[in-house]
Amino acid sequence: MMSTRTEPVAAIALGDGLTLRPVRDERDAERYIALSAAINGEHEGVMCARLLRHHPVTSRTDFVLVEDERTHEVVSTTCLIPWRLNYAGVPLDTAMLEMVVTHPAYRKRGLVRAQIQHFHQTVRARGFDLSIIQGIPHYYRQFGYAYALDHQPYDSLPTWRIPLAADESTYHLRAATLDDVPTLTALYHRALANHALYTQRSPEYWHFLLQAAHCPVRVIVDTHDHSAAGYAITFAQPGSGVVVSESAILSHDAGMTLLSQLKTEASGDIQLGGSPTNALVQLGRSLGSTPLVCDQWLLRVTDVAAFLTRIAPALEQRVAASDCAGLNATLTVNLFRSAFSLRFTRGKLSGIDALGFVDASLGADGGDLCIPPDAFVRLLFGYRSLDQLRDAWPDIIIKPQRRHILDVLFPRMTSCVWMPY
Repeated sequence: MMSTRTEPVAAIALGDGLTLRPVRDERDAERYIALSAAINGEHEGVMCARLLRHHPVTSRTDFVLVEDERTHEVVSTTCLIPWRLNYAGVPLDTAMLEMVVTHPAYRKRGLVRAQIQHFHQTVRARGFDLSIIQGIPHYYRQFGYAYALDHQPYDSLPTWRIPLAADESTYHLRAATLDDVPTLTALYHRALANHALYTQRSPEYWHFLLQAAHCPVRVIVDTHDHSAAGYAITFAQPGSGVVVSESAILSHDAGMTLLSQLKTEASGDIQLGGSPTNALVQLGRSLGSTPLVCDQWLLRVTDVAAFLTRIAPALEQRVAASDCAGLNATLTVNLFRSAFSLRFTRGKLSGIDALGFVDASLGADGGDLCIPPDAFVRLLFGYRSLDQLRDAWPDIIIKPQRRHILDVLFPRMTSCVWMPY
């Protein structure tokens, strides 16, 4: 379990009068927020202020800045936002790297590199299983991140494809209030229950979204018994469209009521966010929506052996549910620069060992699965199968006699990683 303690963090001298340290007081907070607004716009400044001042599980020490001691300006920032992901029933403590901002006059001095190094040290010290970021294409690969999960996938639904609503409806929409938090929490969990990987969201997060972030959550209400039949988070889009960034609906009729209402609010397309198994996305596709091009989250596993140990219950469950039940075998997974052995005894993962470098050159027995680290992250999180990965990484080597076991251990996973703030 990750540490949530916020011990004082010493300042780190970076040279040339620059110091890396956490936010200490309100004056620091104001300068931190001002830099974000100046570089990325007022909207980002507002989001930064909400995260720094109101986020339910962060503290000031999670927000790091670089100060020019000569001018007392904040010239670069990063922050750590704790997440909790559900991985096939296993909770994963996840650290999001956010607010990566540097003043143009201070770029190309290694300030982001120094802060990311500090971030990774913090991630390891506090026991996070992995870190995650959305950001500049390719840039974060140099810090050990790999693309692995869809980031905010959307379908586009033209409004003309949505039938006109009947005069009388069984449902109506209203803005969510704090009284709806228990209902929203239950609806969220129900909507994601069929996903093997998803972001967990606590009632405290819902309070933050509604109260501090002013998130436009709308509840779909059954007019007969006044129960909630779903919710949707909707935003007006430049160009007269509407974005449904998140939704949970319990019935086809509730979904049609939502789409019919949104049709009156948009003259352009409606974008429906969620995985292909999301009920509203499925309804949109039945009406003729089409998927849009989607970018991906970047993931970095803190310690491969520790991560495999953490997800052992999921691996054992997959074995038990397959024709490999009662498995007795030792599998070697070789990431070319480092390898790991997984020992299964009567279907239980009895041990994981870090083997260091294992030769996988021609003629050498490199292990049961030799796979580049980037490809392994995609396999580990169920984003692609081994067959799909080999198209991009032809250097993947699989022992034929172990192929079926590997497919059992690392299947494709339905995921939905909605932002938890």
